[in-house]
This record gives sequence, C-alpha cells and structure tokens, in this order.
Amino acid sequence: MDKLQFTFTVLSTTDEPKTLVLCVTSIATPDGRTFELPPNYLDSAFHEELRKTSAFAKVKKSISKKGQYRKVWIDLTKELKNVYLNETNNLQFKDVYLEEKEETESNIVNGSNQSLIQVLEKLLEKRQEKTEEKHVGKIAKEFTIEKFNGKNSNAGLWMTSFETECERFDVTKDDKRIELLKSFMEKGATDWYSCTLLKLTVKA
Repeated sequence: MDKLQFTFTVLSTTDEPKTLVLCVTSIATPDGRTFELPPNYLDSAFHEELRKTSAFAKVKKSISKKGQYRKVWIDLTKELKNVYLNETNNLQFKDVYLEEKEETESNIVNGSNQSLIQVLEKLLEKRQEKTEEKHVGKIAKEFTIEKFNGKNSNAGLWMTSFETECERFDVTKDDKRIELLKSFMEKGATDWYSCTLLKLTVKA
C-alpha cells in the first residue's frame, strides 16, 4: 500500500469547548475502505510522523473553524508505514488495530450527495405530477357514470356516484376531482360549472 487518505477535522475539546484542535478523524485506503481513529488518538499532536509531511502543513493553513475538514491522500514513507500499517498492511495506530467504518445510509447521505437527492426528489415530483395529469385524462374515459346535464339525474345522487368513481380510481386530490368533474358536465351544467368555479376562485 503506497498511500492513504487522511481526514483532518477541526474539533473542540471536551474540557474546553472553545479550544479548537486539528484532529485526524479517519483514514481511508485506495480500495475504498475507511477506518476510524480511537477517540483518545484523534488529536494530531499524537501523529508526529504525519505532522512532518508537507501535506499536513498545507492542511493546517487550510482549515481553522470548528467542523471544517479536508481529505488528503498522502504517499507513505517508510516511517509512515511503520506507524499506520503492520507487516500485513492492516491499519493500526499505536499498536492498536483501527476499526473499519461501516457505510450506512446516514454516512452516504452527506454534502453534495444530499443536494443530488433533493434534485432527484424534485424531478420525481414533477414527473409524478405530469403522470397524474395524463392519468386523469385516461380515467375520465373509464368512469361508468353518464355525463350530467341537470335533467338526466338528481344532482345529489349523481355527485355521490361521481365521488365513488373517484375513490375507485384513487383520485383523492380536490383539484384533480374538480378537473375531472368538468369533463362530465354538458349543456347547461357546463355553464353552471364555469360560473361557480369563477365565483369560488375570485377573491373578494
């Protein structure tokens, strides 16, 4: 193993919350595995050989606020290998094997990934809306009720039948039901629909 990726994070100490410390919070391998440092060895002061590298000096200049972090690949010198790897390339520190970090959903969903998920959610919402609009048009053709003209049926009974059909096809949103209702109005009922809709939507 010729290199490792070190994650440097600025954290506050438990004793003095206002005191900030540059810590080494995890180490990743080229094959994508991530290992966590024990809590008592997070402080970069323990990582003497790492502090000697030019990469550490640049990181120290790059971050200073609490919570800031940098992930940096560092080529392993003989001295660094002796500190962080054993003879069979297992990650270690101070003769303690490091614990591999399991990739859970909460680990994966972070930073830019979260933003990407939000974009995908919005796209899915728009797609669903478009699909539902098309669906409404197709559903109207499958309703088993006749169009209402004000003479062929009792308005109350017809509305009950209409709502039953909406439930049968899972049309639950009021705006979609109103849209569907229009397609079942004819003659005088269409005028009533338009006038009533206008009255309900115009603000006083």
